[in-house]
Amino acid sequence: MADFAAWIAAQREAAIARGGKPLTFVPSDDGRGFPYAARRKRGEIINPLTGEIVTGCLTISKLSDQLGLSSQKVTDALEKIGAVVRVLTTKEVPMICAPEVTKPRYERVPQVTREGVEDGLVIPITFDHGGRKNQCVLITPEGQAAARAALTEQMKTKGPRPRKVETKTQVIRELLAAGQTQASVVRQTGWPKQTVSRLVKAIEQRAG
Repeated sequence: MADFAAWIAAQREAAIARGGKPLTFVPSDDGRGFPYAARRKRGEIINPLTGEIVTGCLTISKLSDQLGLSSQKVTDALEKIGAVVRVLTTKEVPMICAPEVTKPRYERVPQVTREGVEDGLVIPITFDHGGRKNQCVLITPEGQAAARAALTEQMKTKGPRPRKVETKTQVIRELLAAGQTQASVVRQTGWPKQTVSRLVKAIEQRAG
């Protein structure tokens, strides 16, 4: 029990060092509740799982505009790093021949994953629209860097193929620069721990 209490204390100190604040209440089990932190400034968003305060978040469409890419490609990158998954949903829309009658339209929309939120890549915002619960995906600065790294790797594979080691090293370097841990790099890239560890050591040696 003492070891567990010490571990909890260490996690709390680490969260505070990253910008975390005590929560007034925690989300409800249905995912619709959202934690509240006093004295938040404009633009500060709370990570509902860690309680950390994040600024500089962008929606998928805003990040798409910055990169000059389609929302589809940005969502592909977020899906690749494990930040979102596409979920099949339905929406009632008017029929063209009979506008007074509706029919279901099936869509695959991105929703955040628990891992993506825990890693600080994305934050979900749930709101009511037309009597339906909708989720807006906010991409944190760390998530933006990880998505750019995934897109960069994808673009490189379409041109003259660089050496795999150089490509992986560049991706890892960008993720580490964005504040990701070695463990989260392994989860996001799907590469073996030994490979990531070896390349991280090489990066640190070059930096030294």
